[in-house]
Amino acid sequence: MGVPLKAKHLYGFGSYQLDAVERVLLRDGQPVTVPPKDLETLLVLVERAGHIVEKEELLDRVWPGVFIEEGNLARHIFNLRQVLGDSPDGRKYIETIPRRGYRFVAAVREDGEPATPHPPVPQASGPAPTTVPVPLSQKRSFWLWPLALSVLAATAILIGRHFQHPRNASPQKALLAVLPFVNLSGDAHEDYFADGLTEEMIAQLGQLQPTQLGVIARTSTARYKDTKETVAQIGRELGVGYLLEGSVRRGGDRVRVTAQLIQTAEQTHLWAETYERPLTDVLSIQREIAEKITHSLSIQLLPAATSVSANSHLNLESYDKYLLGLHELGEDTRESVNRAIQYFQEATALDPKDAHLYAALAAAYDAATTYYSSPTEVMPRAKEAALEAVALDPNLASAHVRLGYVRLFYDWDWPAAEQQYRRALEINPSLPEAQLGYANYLATLGHFDEALSRVQQAYLFDPLALESRKEALWIYYFSGRMPETVEQAQKTIEMEPTAGLPHAMLAMAYAQMGKRPETLQAAENAIRLANSPSILTTTAAALAHVGQSREAKQLLSKALEQAKERYVCRFLVADTYVELGDTEKAFESLEQGFLQRST
Repeated sequence: MGVPLKAKHLYGFGSYQLDAVERVLLRDGQPVTVPPKDLETLLVLVERAGHIVEKEELLDRVWPGVFIEEGNLARHIFNLRQVLGDSPDGRKYIETIPRRGYRFVAAVREDGEPATPHPPVPQASGPAPTTVPVPLSQKRSFWLWPLALSVLAATAILIGRHFQHPRNASPQKALLAVLPFVNLSGDAHEDYFADGLTEEMIAQLGQLQPTQLGVIARTSTARYKDTKETVAQIGRELGVGYLLEGSVRRGGDRVRVTAQLIQTAEQTHLWAETYERPLTDVLSIQREIAEKITHSLSIQLLPAATSVSANSHLNLESYDKYLLGLHELGEDTRESVNRAIQYFQEATALDPKDAHLYAALAAAYDAATTYYSSPTEVMPRAKEAALEAVALDPNLASAHVRLGYVRLFYDWDWPAAEQQYRRALEINPSLPEAQLGYANYLATLGHFDEALSRVQQAYLFDPLALESRKEALWIYYFSGRMPETVEQAQKTIEMEPTAGLPHAMLAMAYAQMGKRPETLQAAENAIRLANSPSILTTTAAALAHVGQSREAKQLLSKALEQAKERYVCRFLVADTYVELGDTEKAFESLEQGFLQRST
């Protein structure tokens, strides 16, 4: 009688071992934290190593009988790439097959022996040890109004209680995510109020206990609005140990806010509270709740830095304009940015002593500069607003970020830019735009190693933000690290396949690497998805570099025609002319760029 074959359930690749029965991934013998659906996706790919697995098959195997959007699958593939990284020979473990699916390309070893017992897989009670998160709205995080401070006071005390360490233990920064507050007003037009409350709470929590607590940016948590995912799933995907979630209902000059703090690993509710008061009475609410929670827990945290304007009277009309402006800014179109500017201008007219309104106005001007208007048109206004914000409230991190942006990209004053970014990071190191802004400053001075380290810090606090990733691609590119630029561009495309700029940057990097077919394919995608003349110009430079001069000239001509209505960076135009060998026009474009204060 033959010996029955043991089912093969161990797969090895690189330094990893995947146990298909126990559903555990090991790296060098140590368990790796991987969300369940990510691990199921990995198992399907590993079982079919070397073969294309169609998207439909993956969706059917991992989510049987459930309709899942294709973008959800791309996000799980993205998460796996973050966990696995690159193989020793430089190839990725998972290859994307355009319009079809994915293929696991690393060599896989199979072992039928039973797996030895593994230690329990650690839950994400802090920064996930296997995730190297990578910059939404772009560079935006604002203040928490006094109502939110009521919730913050209670939240901070509970967090402090659970994050305490023994006297001699080395402290570890815990991570918290604020999920989008649910609008219970019954009117979808009131969503902006709930979204604004969420964003303000994130900003204020980020500077509450910066050495002990990190807070994920709203651009990474916004996708969980109306989500069906569990607390544990969200915690694993974001790598956080704690979630703050709640709801808001506004009626006239009264508001009802419910909030609860949850530990993700055990899905335990640590604290819950409901506040119902007139909006104008929020300061006394804050003190009342803070005193009650402090007394009940008999704990006293170090006092957080308070803003001057956080203690001022709440102007309900300006507050509403502010929230409407934030909502429009998040839409990120030319028309919405202009509407945001209008709302913020109206808010500052109603309440000219509120620093947060000026910081928001400066951010809106910055957004207009990026794709829609010349720096000389709007940056003086951004500078004026940023200076006013810093003067009114020196402890407002977002104000220093805005002024740092002006100093770096408009004044070209490097020491002043560094000073502003450093101050912002002192106040709130969880602010992704502060980390990314400082990275831009370091890259400008040629300190690319440190700049890219700051980029990774920005990704830690905003792992799913598209706009920040697109901005960081320029840092990778100008550092001269073309393989890394390709990798980062591909990761960004995985997150949002319809974004044009990552394809253009991919074409630029491939062109510099001498990979002509890959350049042409990336350029084709960039042209198809381009929504600005700057993307077309960048793509034209890549085509010219690989000898496609006729196509490059046609594309540049199209971009310059669009530039009659929209801003295009003349330095990018100059680069294209250099690639085309037209030195005279390149110098003309450089002069235009200098006069424009192009960045």
